[in-house]
Amino acid sequence: MINSQLIQLLIFISLPFLIDKGREYMRKRELNHNNSKRQRTIFDLLIIYLLAFTILIQIYYAIWSPPPNIFKSGNISPSASPSIIRTFLLTKNSQLTPTDNLLLEKLSSLENRLIYAAYGQEALLECNYCKSVTDYSMFIVPNMVWSYVMMLTVLGISTMTKRKSHWRIYGVIFLIGCGFTELYTLLTTDIRKNAAQGVIEFLYNNTDYYRRMAFAGLSLAVLLFNKADERSDMEMIQEIKRNQEIIIHCIKATDLQRGAVLRDNNLRKIFEDFYKKRETEENVVVMDQGYKAARNKTLGKMNMVKLLKDAEVYVNSITRMKEVDNELVDGIQSSATAGNE
Repeated sequence: MINSQLIQLLIFISLPFLIDKGREYMRKRELNHNNSKRQRTIFDLLIIYLLAFTILIQIYYAIWSPPPNIFKSGNISPSASPSIIRTFLLTKNSQLTPTDNLLLEKLSSLENRLIYAAYGQEALLECNYCKSVTDYSMFIVPNMVWSYVMMLTVLGISTMTKRKSHWRIYGVIFLIGCGFTELYTLLTTDIRKNAAQGVIEFLYNNTDYYRRMAFAGLSLAVLLFNKADERSDMEMIQEIKRNQEIIIHCIKATDLQRGAVLRDNNLRKIFEDFYKKRETEENVVVMDQGYKAARNKTLGKMNMVKLLKDAEVYVNSITRMKEVDNELVDGIQSSATAGNE
């Protein structure tokens, strides 16, 4: 039976995971609080409307329009006399409908009353082939599965955008867990044994309530929490621009440093001595017989024609990037000049 103890158990099991995900989400929000967000499209607005409608409809049916159950809604004991049940039905309608008469006929036995309380009015009135409690429990499973299919459809549509795509795997896991919990509760609860102990099970109504509230909670989470590390196209372009500016400034600083070094006699001498020393060390390595043998052996295994072509492509790419850098420098300088003016 779905009760407060089961809910508390599920909360305690999932609490560490929820805390960890919440801390991770807050860290990402702090790191990205200045990031520009992707502009909302018409599809994003439709998803918001879909989720809001799902939340409202689930809460409405969970609280204000639950499945009909005279024992739960009228607070009537299953062992009450037929006249009390009849009086309650007459308070809703001035006269009994054919459905009410059929219901009164079905509720003439205590067994049917327990089945009605546990599995709902639809199962008792419409399941013609049901002979046992298991049949009634299996009769309501398709309706339960269909509600999960509908929620999976809403989840799939809602997570088609990048800002909500991370909810797809979490939502599916959540729905599968809820589905198995509900199915296990329906198939393992012994209504006769509990009735003998004075406990009346309202399985169908309770599972319907918790299922709809779970769907509403999932929809609310998808609606409120977007992907924390989302970056818009403009943000990525700005980051590329900043990186290019850093590279350009580094190149300019290196050129200035080299020019300053070569203009000073002492620094120029140190600079020349350093590269002469490196050249001498490289010549010693190149003239070594072991190095020559290893080099010739390695070159013999290589496709020199392909290496030359790859090198040519690489050099051309570097040349092209230099041209692009120069164009970008000119553009940045022009922008800076225009801004100063």
